[in-house]
Amino acid sequence: MAFSEEENTKIRRSLLAEARSRALTVGMRKTSVEELTAAVGISKGSFYKYFDSKELLFFAVLEELHSELYAVAKDALMANSSLAASERATEALLAVCRRLSQTGAMRFIESDAELILRRIPEAVKAGHYHDDEAHVCGLLREGGFAPKGGAELAVATVRGLILTVSHRDEIGEKYPEVLRILIRGAMNELFP
Repeated sequence: MAFSEEENTKIRRSLLAEARSRALTVGMRKTSVEELTAAVGISKGSFYKYFDSKELLFFAVLEELHSELYAVAKDALMANSSLAASERATEALLAVCRRLSQTGAMRFIESDAELILRRIPEAVKAGHYHDDEAHVCGLLREGGFAPKGGAELAVATVRGLILTVSHRDEIGEKYPEVLRILIRGAMNELFP
């Protein structure tokens, strides 16, 4: 049975939504193509009309999450444009960490991103994937930031601070305050 263009669009969106839901709960490794297709009401064979592999589907989810986080940071920078550079950067990074905490996306990124990137074709990665370094450097350029120590140090610092999201339970109930102190201190060093 052939699907109409409208049905194909709806099925593709449903597969992406289901994959995202599973990425944020059980992860890619514990999700089968059979589970995905059953959830959206198509056969396993039909899945491959939309995505060449499970990894490419989850790669699309990963790209979507990266784009959302980039947009969160960009929106925070714009909303705080009257603040000093260090405060703008602090608010942007706090917004990203809050989003990661709220969605559970960090667990997916840490557990599945490396495997996904290893399994997808190089041509797909080259044409579509922008790692966190590219996103952070883009935000630095767009925001007119000139970090003390250079972009490489800024990227590594941002990466390190974002990794605290994975340890918020170990840090405890004071995590939001601890995160603000860490980010503010780092941003004051990078953007004096």
